[in-house]
Amino acid sequence: MSKFEKEIKVLDINVDNIKEKLEKLGAENKGKKDQKIYVYDIPTLYYRYLEIRELLKVDSPILVNTNIKKLEVLIREFKDLVNSEDLEDLNKKYELNSLEEILNKSIQEITKFLDDKDTESLFTKLKINPNKWVRLRQSNNKSVLTSKHILEKNTSNFQNVIETEFEVSDLEEANLFLESIGIARRSYQEKIRYSYIYKSAEIEIDIWPLIKPYMEIECDDENIINEIIEKLELNNYEIVSLNTEQLYKRIGIDVHSMSELKF
Repeated sequence: MSKFEKEIKVLDINVDNIKEKLEKLGAENKGKKDQKIYVYDIPTLYYRYLEIRELLKVDSPILVNTNIKKLEVLIREFKDLVNSEDLEDLNKKYELNSLEEILNKSIQEITKFLDDKDTESLFTKLKINPNKWVRLRQSNNKSVLTSKHILEKNTSNFQNVIETEFEVSDLEEANLFLESIGIARRSYQEKIRYSYIYKSAEIEIDIWPLIKPYMEIECDDENIINEIIEKLELNNYEIVSLNTEQLYKRIGIDVHSMSELKF
């Protein structure tokens, strides 16, 4: 099931102090979770572009329809990563108000767009999407497979995130399945999480190796996020819209180069 959420992180927290404040606020304590996490990269945008471009030319309605759906996902990522000036030039060239309109064109027009040297030039620059990945996570005895896409372009102070996830019965079997279809894991990670619910917000206290604990507040209602910040007196803390990888980068650690991140 997909969901669109807004989230922030509150850095360098005192875990016991924040837990005490959450209890006084009346947040529902969902308990402690010891987490094991496998992380997988999505195939490169350029590779997916080449695959879609060629398969739209085959004489098979099923393959064509399948790859139109793939193209819809690819365009969403492309728009978020390419700079606004290049995107505007591409829209003007094809008389589009937004790039998604290309999906409503004929197959011949879509193929012409994908074959265009300007289009290919932009896709050539796009390798692994740093803002989108697959995560297989075990929390105590529950395992969940998630695709997570952080939208880079937004005017809000909150991080916009699209997540699609479902529960799997076995962590290692799910990992073997992913690797059997060519999605090899990039890394293995461990962390400790304390979870709370307040109104419609999910509040997590995360403890990772090598960095200071932080709290994440996730909700589709910005007003509730702001209410939690005010009631927990968090305005004096550093509040950011960064993912965990970016937090490690701030202290000079590239988690992409680490096959294991353990306590």
